[in-house]
Amino acid sequence: MIETVGRAIGGLWGDALVYTVDALALGVVGAYFGYFLSTGHTMGMRALDIHVFSHATGREPHLVRAVARSCLSLAFFLAAFKAYTLTRGWHGNEGLTDREENWRDLAATVSTVALIGGLWKIADPEGRTLWDRLTGLVVVEDVVPTSMPGRLWSPWGT
Repeated sequence: MIETVGRAIGGLWGDALVYTVDALALGVVGAYFGYFLSTGHTMGMRALDIHVFSHATGREPHLVRAVARSCLSLAFFLAAFKAYTLTRGWHGNEGLTDREENWRDLAATVSTVALIGGLWKIADPEGRTLWDRLTGLVVVEDVVPTSMPGRLWSPWGT
């Protein structure tokens, strides 16, 4: 809604409003993931019993590593979204401008890097993605502390 108002205002002030709101929204998302990954998991990861640890120490990652991983994830998401909208979206009879074509090409390249980094997990001996290796993190599912062996109890005895 605020972006629509900014585009209606137009000019320098409208653009400033749009870019400020975009930066604030991305900042909130980055801060959420950076903070919660530094505790070892986001709220969704906690619900699924998935944790992120530092590969070197086995503890929760340092805030810098968590923020780096969340920024990479956010950049990959935005690139994939931008590549999709610039490729599949309707752009009127004129088509894409040169600037938009450059953004599309850059976004498609970054999305391809993200895909290759995710597929890296298949070939990696430890099952880590490329960006987990770059940030020194490891994602672990089903962590069972030795002090709570009954935690994984189920009615079927598994």
